[in-house]
Amino acid sequence: MARFAAGPPNEGRTLLAVLRALIALFAVLALVVAIFYSSYMRFTEPSPPAVDVPSADLQVDRSGRRISYGGSWFARQGGLWQLHLVGSPAAIGDAHGQLTARLFHRLDARLRALLSERFPGDWDAWTAMLGVRWDLRDADAALPEPTRTELIAYAQALPEAASDRFTAYHRLFLYQSFQELAARLEDVLLEGVVFAAAPRPKGATSAGNLIIGRSFAVDLGRSFELDRIVAFYYPDGRYPYVSVGWPGLLGVVTGINARGIFVALNPTRTDDPPEGGAPLALVLRQVMEEADTLEHALEILRAAPLRTSGAVLVGDGIQRKAAVIELSPRAKKEDRRPLRGEDSPLVWATGHLLREPFDRDAQNDRLRRYTASGYRYERLQERLVELSPLDPQRAVDLLRDRRGRGDVELGLGNRNALDHLQLAQAVVVDATAMVLWVAEPPSALGRFRAYDLRYLLMRQGSRPAPLDDIAPDRLLHSEEFSDFQQAVDALAHAQSLLAQGLTDKALTSAKLALALAPDIGEIHRMLGDIERERGELGAARDHYQRYLELVPGKLRDQERVRGLLDELTRKTPP
Repeated sequence: MARFAAGPPNEGRTLLAVLRALIALFAVLALVVAIFYSSYMRFTEPSPPAVDVPSADLQVDRSGRRISYGGSWFARQGGLWQLHLVGSPAAIGDAHGQLTARLFHRLDARLRALLSERFPGDWDAWTAMLGVRWDLRDADAALPEPTRTELIAYAQALPEAASDRFTAYHRLFLYQSFQELAARLEDVLLEGVVFAAAPRPKGATSAGNLIIGRSFAVDLGRSFELDRIVAFYYPDGRYPYVSVGWPGLLGVVTGINARGIFVALNPTRTDDPPEGGAPLALVLRQVMEEADTLEHALEILRAAPLRTSGAVLVGDGIQRKAAVIELSPRAKKEDRRPLRGEDSPLVWATGHLLREPFDRDAQNDRLRRYTASGYRYERLQERLVELSPLDPQRAVDLLRDRRGRGDVELGLGNRNALDHLQLAQAVVVDATAMVLWVAEPPSALGRFRAYDLRYLLMRQGSRPAPLDDIAPDRLLHSEEFSDFQQAVDALAHAQSLLAQGLTDKALTSAKLALALAPDIGEIHRMLGDIERERGELGAARDHYQRYLELVPGKLRDQERVRGLLDELTRKTPP
């Protein structure tokens, strides 16, 4: 009887079994990764309880310039926005979100665009997100309970602030941690300048009024103007205060309370890793709500657990004195001593720390040497002596200073200048007379609008006659400034053309921008990129070198340009 051959070889069955095993293994791995990712997201996700907020309706006046919500309101006044917030932490947070939503979305859209440029790939964006979540896990637990309640109510009023990877509460907490986020991005500069003087007139037995000048820059691109909000807070059971800031900010970078206590934060960087404290801007808010003397304010700052470092100027209008205190997360309470101000009529600070413990700090040394901080510090010292005795008009003139050390001409837009035409705020305060002046945009060029704080914060007497504003800078309506603005537009056009691969057209727009404003560093960076792509390596090298001279501070970008310079120098030795 015939026998048939056996079936297919065992190798086929073995291969099929291996494939099945691999599929099962990948499925198990995918399940493990999904479980790990889900667990990680839950572990790093703050989960605050909901808070009850008083119900209110938004009311828009007939002009469309003022919106009311319960006892709070929001209005546009010239180039500034004025915000009044009244009540409990929940009521203030809810009103803040309801009234400023439109301005928040404008800023948020700009930040999302910058993040897309900084992390163009999905993998880069995903890994950056994981890092941010890990660094700031449970960080909101350090917030005082009233502040946390206000932030929860703020997030409930802005549910649209959420993203696919962060809840609204989480994202809005990140807004309060702007120092840490800027440090991670490296190319977003946060720069503060502050000075104070209480001169003693000749023959007088006491010091004159405490005059303070302050500017702050948030570099979101020359084509983007950050909205300026003058926010008046009237919290239940605490001191009223005014804070000059931007949409989304609950903390304080510049403020003065009803007791004449002034604070200004200059963000700095140190080698200290973030500690389990609160963002420094939120600690300054506590100072505004609680401090009634300079000594009390300094004690709050010395005792506070911090996440970030900073140079803080504290002024006391009643005592007519000011001091600078340098803070870092790991500095002990006894090391948080005022750096200067106790015996000097002049105090000032920029973006680096001066006390001996920070001499060996690499990050701080980098800020002093490779950003404009050291240069501006010396220019401030030079001008404060020249302008003494200081008054509000002279303080404005100093904030508008566009020259360099030794009074050399720097050119419009030079980042070494005190006013590099990219300021997010410029403020002058007479802390003794309780008068605040805030500059309308652009930069420090607009009118400085006056606010009578004796009436607005202290409610002394009936509504007074309007105070005198300080006139706009003459540059504002000049042909020179018009050329500068046209140069910024031409630069944006050149960047768009280069992104589309239209190199020759981009070159034309970039050269137009250079002719109009030769001291804008970003123009030289653009021309360096264009000339390098065209093969004009010598010209590219010259533009890159000029960029490094004009744009100190963008450390990540500077390292990239130095790498390009090294490559070009090897190809075309000078």
